[in-house]
Amino acid sequence: MTDLRWPTAQPTLSADGLTLRPWGPSDADAVDAACQDPEIVRWTSVPFPFRREHAEGYVGPISAQAWANKTDVNFAAVDDDGTVLGSFGLLRMNSAQRVAEVGYWVAPGARRRGVARRAAAAVTRWALHDVGFARVELLAAVQNAGSLRVAEQIGFTREGILRSAGVGRGERLDLVMHSRLPTD
Repeated sequence: MTDLRWPTAQPTLSADGLTLRPWGPSDADAVDAACQDPEIVRWTSVPFPFRREHAEGYVGPISAQAWANKTDVNFAAVDDDGTVLGSFGLLRMNSAQRVAEVGYWVAPGARRRGVARRAAAAVTRWALHDVGFARVELLAAVQNAGSLRVAEQIGFTREGILRSAGVGRGERLDLVMHSRLPTD
């Protein structure tokens, strides 16, 4: 089995007009504001209610420790002027199996601008071709039309439905499993 190729420091990625960079303490306000959005709470696993300390932890020690331990990789997606548009990264990384899941949220004001498509594609390419994952998964709730569309647009293969596999706002959700391989 080939080892994963991790750079020493978390990289900054280019994503078709967007920049994906490590989170920093100055991003806490943007994360706090975005994670008050009911759609982010509905479709992701952010804490509810989301508090300022959650944002500070996420942009600080949580993301830094995740990178150091290679358990998750979290990127801030920003535009040319540095405005935070969303959070993208890899979660549930299994280095032994060389499998990870791409996960994300997009701030309300940045939706319907192709942010999820461009940034999720860049993270997936990096994971498969630079780091060396053998498989990247994308899970989206059956009712989350936007994320299902993103998975299709960026070349993920729909594999099936995982019944009651997710939780959004305290409610069990059926998730659609998608995957990409380096050969796709």
